[in-house]
Amino acid sequence: MFSLTLVLGILAARKINEILRSEGIVPPPISFWQFLLYFFSATLFIFLISRFSKIKRGREVIFKGIFVLAVFWGGSLLLSLWLPDLLALFLTAVLIFFWLKKSLILIHDLAVILGIAGVGAFLGLRFTPWLVVIILAILSIYDFIAVYKTKHMIKMAKEMMATGSILALICPPRISDFKAGLKEVRPGGRFLILGGGDVAFPLLLCVSLVPEGVLSALIVAVFALAGLGTSFYFFISQRVRRPVPALPPIPVFSIIGFLVTLVI
Repeated sequence: MFSLTLVLGILAARKINEILRSEGIVPPPISFWQFLLYFFSATLFIFLISRFSKIKRGREVIFKGIFVLAVFWGGSLLLSLWLPDLLALFLTAVLIFFWLKKSLILIHDLAVILGIAGVGAFLGLRFTPWLVVIILAILSIYDFIAVYKTKHMIKMAKEMMATGSILALICPPRISDFKAGLKEVRPGGRFLILGGGDVAFPLLLCVSLVPEGVLSALIVAVFALAGLGTSFYFFISQRVRRPVPALPPIPVFSIIGFLVTLVI
């Protein structure tokens, strides 16, 4: 699922880049300070909703609304690159309808994959590779602190999980468990959870390299997958299974992959 998201995002970014070049459009770049403002504002908003909202129903509506908006924007954008706009909107709307109605892990993961791939492809072209490298380094430190020190990342994930609208890939132990409902996903349960940011941020680095060549983007994607494997190894090596920050190993390997692209 991780690899599929990266590959879809890279292919979508390649298509978007071709369209922009043919029309002579240069997307406005996102600065480092703009990114920090957007990222920490969104994180603070979710944290405050998790921390201070006393009405469970209110939290559920807000979290589901965020999930639906992200998936609808990213999914419809992704599909519209290869399908007519109305059909892309319709298919994305149908996917969201079944996500709200059925709440199956398979539907949830498909929605997350399309949403992250679409949003990552659109935004990644507005970043320079070196800027993404700096962002990945900073977020690796942040993720470590948020999981092991302040633990607010775990709390936010639990709150979103309780509402059935966590923006993350849910990995079941068996293929047949994809038919399980989101209500069965709980902290410390049998499902592995990979946060959306753990997929989206390496995707941004891959996509930022697309204007320089798809091969460079794919090389970084392979290294990012190796980083995910390292994170998984750390997780299963624990005597007591606890959440681990996936971002430090994934960015380290992604940055190594980026450096490799500079010398080949």
